[in-house]
Amino acid sequence: MDKQILRQSAAGLGIATMLFGVTPLLLPDRFARVFGFETPDAATASMMRSLGVRDIVMGMGLWSAAAHGGNFAPWLLARTLTDGGDTLAVGIAAARGKRDWRFLALGALALGAMLGDALLYREAKRTATQTKQAKQVEQG
Repeated sequence: MDKQILRQSAAGLGIATMLFGVTPLLLPDRFARVFGFETPDAATASMMRSLGVRDIVMGMGLWSAAAHGGNFAPWLLARTLTDGGDTLAVGIAAARGKRDWRFLALGALALGAMLGDALLYREAKRTATQTKQAKQVEQG
């Protein structure tokens, strides 16, 4: 993948991640309804807000690193791991009987995000390795 396209893709993913985090942060009741949760009590709403903050911060870091020429691969790895954890958590809940289609859609979204994160991470690491090797060849 072209380095510029990779960087733009990572920056776009960062923006999308920030936007996804806004709803659970500001409107946890609406987030709950959209994804098949019961109306959250204060404690559950605080957890949803915390996850919203996590996504906003993760998205800001990814966007900033990609948009400003930094190393964005660690942010992609962090997203891969957190989205993988979200996928696992939904899978455990589904195995225990939580099978509302909206909730399962949230799990599918997390799974798709994890796979996309992992592909971009792999590509970022491959590109960085190629760049490092090219510099070593230049230096002789």
